Amino acid sequence: MRKLEARVSEEKARLMEAFWRAIRKLEAKRKSKIFCLIHCPDDGGHICDSMIWQTLSERDKFQNLGTLELLLHTPGGSADIAYQVVRFLRRHCKTLNIIVPLLAKSAGTLMCLGADAIYMGELGELGPIDVQISDPIEKGSKSISPLDEFKSAEFLRDYAVEILDIFTLLIVRRSGMSLKESLHESLHFTTEIMRPLYEQLDPLEIGEYKRALAIGEEYGDRLLAMTKNPHRKLISQALLSKYPSHGFVIDRVEARTLGLPVHALDSAQETMFLSALTSILRMGESVYGFGKMPTSKPAARLVRKKQVAAPKTAATPIAAAG
Repeated sequence: MRKLEARVSEEKARLMEAFWRAIRKLEAKRKSKIFCLIHCPDDGGHICDSMIWQTLSERDKFQNLGTLELLLHTPGGSADIAYQVVRFLRRHCKTLNIIVPLLAKSAGTLMCLGADAIYMGELGELGPIDVQISDPIEKGSKSISPLDEFKSAEFLRDYAVEILDIFTLLIVRRSGMSLKESLHESLHFTTEIMRPLYEQLDPLEIGEYKRALAIGEEYGDRLLAMTKNPHRKLISQALLSKYPSHGFVIDRVEARTLGLPVHALDSAQETMFLSALTSILRMGESVYGFGKMPTSKPAARLVRKKQVAAPKTAATPIAAAG
């Protein structure tokens, strides 16, 4: 068991060393300082409170940075924390770029809105920024989007208009009534059909959901304002309500049409990023922070050899003297 644990530990150490070695090479190629935020599904990594403390723990390294790049891979998390971290990063550099080789969903997409440039891989994807909420009593353990309630209200509105049109035209054709009389009659039928459906909507719940949605929209607008994006209102509204599901794939072509400063990763660098990212995902442990210095294992082994050899040298004269 111990041997297995030792082998696993050695494999993780090997993967981490290979990862940081790749990051150092990419920093040299891109002439930037790369800050890594990689969340692994195996350990449930996501944007949460710990990110604040992890950022502050490396605060002394955020000094006189020209181009800071955030290597980002995350399923999302807290919009509040995402906003705070991006604001912090922008205060400590002249240029902030975000690199998305594969995935930056939800609050990860929100972070991208504060970047001067977003570099995406060929299969890189962003996603809508509608806040997800939990309601275990009414909805169970699965998170829901506040947009669901508004989409339901929109459907009921469209459905009511459709029914009204159908009844009005039907009465005109079959009874010979005027359009005004037919409309008066069809209003009664439409109201009777729609009333039970509208009674299922809770105004207080809708108001709560409206406030929840305003979080993503407001944060998005403020982050886009920091880069002076002229389309910030349209972008934040589109990311909030344009797409049919929270997991909808927004690739780099789609992101560019929204007005985001998206660029394709250089193919050779994309291969390096994907290789480095894959090593971390294989390891199964989230990574956060700047590149680590290489370990000094060879030096440590040399010291141990000298320490072992010293007593032997000292013991030789004593044996001879006997």
